[in-house]
Amino acid sequence: MSRNPSQWRWFVDWGTPWCGLLIKSKEILYSGRTRYQQVDIVESEELGRCLILDGAIQSSTSDERIYHEALVHPGLLSCSSPRRVMVIGGGEGATIREILRHRSVEKVVMIDIDEELIELTKRYLPQMHEGSFEDSRVELVFEDGKEYLRRVSEDFDGIILDATDPNEGGPSQLLYTKEFYQLVFEKLSEEGVVVTQATSPFFSLDCFSIIHHTMEQVFSSVGAYCAPVRTFGGLWGFVVASKAEVNWVDLPELEARLEQLGGEALHFYNSSVHRGLFALPNFIRRALEGEERVATDQNKVYMPV
Repeated sequence: MSRNPSQWRWFVDWGTPWCGLLIKSKEILYSGRTRYQQVDIVESEELGRCLILDGAIQSSTSDERIYHEALVHPGLLSCSSPRRVMVIGGGEGATIREILRHRSVEKVVMIDIDEELIELTKRYLPQMHEGSFEDSRVELVFEDGKEYLRRVSEDFDGIILDATDPNEGGPSQLLYTKEFYQLVFEKLSEEGVVVTQATSPFFSLDCFSIIHHTMEQVFSSVGAYCAPVRTFGGLWGFVVASKAEVNWVDLPELEARLEQLGGEALHFYNSSVHRGLFALPNFIRRALEGEERVATDQNKVYMPV
């Protein structure tokens, strides 16, 4: 496909049916459809290179490190020596890039249903994956994440859920339910940790609070936190959980573990930021505390778009 330089193309990433982010595209690098979703990769004037799936921005080079560092490190640093880590989703390769910073990690299994997407990100998004797909510790599995959890026999010290948003009819709608989290629970080691992206507390607070409350039905220790991601229109939510009791805000040995990680090389995350991530505004705290709904395979949670 030939590149299409264009100064007049604009893209709207809708946060709700009534509000969105307007972005000017400088160059369209790829536009096409895989078996599962529409894929667009564009160079934008303001956000750098962007991955767009089914009309929603997944990452931009301007701030993807904020998102991916926040997704990976608060959870994995709660483990003393994570060795086996699973990723469901994470098509840009940036999630496994951050996991591989942890020196104790011996194996990363990345499960993504869309092999065509991975080939496209390998080609067009080297700034994000930085060659992490080729690391000898990485195993790529092209399969539905839920089906993989059902058939795999080994357990994992970390499971990172970096799926697309739970949109009605989308490929990830069953990856935010109680039944799915029960499968995740069964594949965690006794001190293992799971982290999921949990949508926007601004655009979809109900979705965020339902995901959090649903995980509370399965795991002993559950924490919610947010990071500022401009590409996503403000704060972005995450939920972290474990079978073991964990004080997510004051992790033991956090400074020492960050030093081993090479924390000075990180773009966003440090020990002070870690504590700030869990300092939630009152309106979010009230929503989490008052939530009673549980997402199930028969009663799913959806984004409002």
